[in-house]
Order: sequence, then C-alpha cells, then structure tokens
Amino acid sequence: MIAMQSWDAARVSKKQLRKDTFEGHVTDFIATHEKRAPGPQAFLVEQDANWVTPPHFHLEHQFQIVTAGGGAIGRHAVAPLTVHYAAPETGYGPITAGPAGVSYMTLRAMGDTGAWYLHKPGSRERMRAGLKREQQHGAPAGRCTAAELTGFAQAEIEELIAPRQDGLAAYMVRMGPGQAAEVAARHAHGGRYYYVAQGSASLAGVAASAVALLFASPDAAATLTAGADGAEVMILQFPHDALSMERAQ
Repeated sequence: MIAMQSWDAARVSKKQLRKDTFEGHVTDFIATHEKRAPGPQAFLVEQDANWVTPPHFHLEHQFQIVTAGGGAIGRHAVAPLTVHYAAPETGYGPITAGPAGVSYMTLRAMGDTGAWYLHKPGSRERMRAGLKREQQHGAPAGRCTAAELTGFAQAEIEELIAPRQDGLAAYMVRMGPGQAAEVAARHAHGGRYYYVAQGSASLAGVAASAVALLFASPDAAATLTAGADGAEVMILQFPHDALSMERAQ
C-alpha cells in the first residue's frame, strides 16, 4: 500500500490553532491529526515565531522533519531537513521557534490524538513503566540546490539515522534526472514515509513532486526513480512494532 499527498491538495485543510500550548497553523496531509486510529497519519505544523511548545509525549512512534524556519527541540538546534524521532511515551521538547517561526512535518505509522503535556496533571501517570524511551536526531551533511541535482552522476544515499535491528532508520536520497535508487530494508520495519523535498520522484508507479509525502507499507517496493529535474527525498523508516495499536488509550 502506498498513500500520497501533495501540498497543493493538502493546503485546503490548513487551519489556525490558538491554545495555551500552541499557536500557529496545522495542515493535514494523510488522515487527520485529531483521531487515534489504524493507518498512517501525517500533518504539517507551522509554529508561530518565538512560540514555545512545552515538553510532551505521544502514544505512537513519531518522526518530525523540519521544513522551514528554525529553532530547537529540547537542546538540539534544528533547521530545514533536520529529522527528529521519538519513541512512544518519550517526553521531548520544548519545541522553541526562532524569529522566523518553525515548520515541521509530523509523521506516524499509526494515528494518535495529540500530545500529553508533562506539566499538566495526570500526564506522567500515562507513561507506563518498562518502556524503552528514546529520541534520535539527524540531518544531512549539507544542502543541495536544484541546479546541483541535475548534475549528479549517480544516486547518493546518506544515512541520517543509522539502521537498527528494530527497523528504525532514516536516509536522504539524491538523484539526478531519471536516475533510480533502491534503499533496501536491512531489517523488518513498520513502514516508511518518503518526503519529496526537491524535484520529483516515483515509487511503484506513484509519482510525487515537491513538496509531497508518500507512506509505503512494509511490503511496498523500495526503488525510487527521479523525474526530469532530479529528486531529493528523505526516507523515514519506522521500527517494526510501530504498526501495533496495543498501547494505552
């Protein structure tokens, strides 16, 4: 199964949010960010300038990709194409927006209903004992311009989060026009998001241009093919247990 959504199609769902923990806009890409349900869930968060979202956690495995602006997640400075992973019930943050704000895709293999803020009564009691709690951060070694993409002699694959036996991994793939790249899974995993940051690419016949998201189930093909202008695609691979809905409600 492959699900795709582009910014042009998703932007009609963009809405403004103002509450004590967040100010900015949210745009649903795949499913809705307001329902915890089986199936992938992805949305773009545009956090207002200098706003600080308090430390919190979620019930599902989650990736975030910074798409614009900058700031910090906890003590880690972030900029466009920074990736952050948090395991279920792992507290992280605060998310601090810089003077230009910060925008980030939030990606889950299974839908969740939002955040549990650590400063609010009852939140910490939902964090079950015995879970492995962790965060991972990654970023490409450098940026690539659209002009540079057209000059690639062959596809390049950069590890952003080193592959692990539980399936967790993240990559940046850069391809020149018409080039193909296969990013084979080294271990069983719980599905992948493909974030098309520049150019265009296709996966198993599903074409996507920047800025777009594809979610592929674990049994989907893993070969990307770039379009006429080349492609820069980030791949976020979930641990194999990310497709379970057995966590606390």
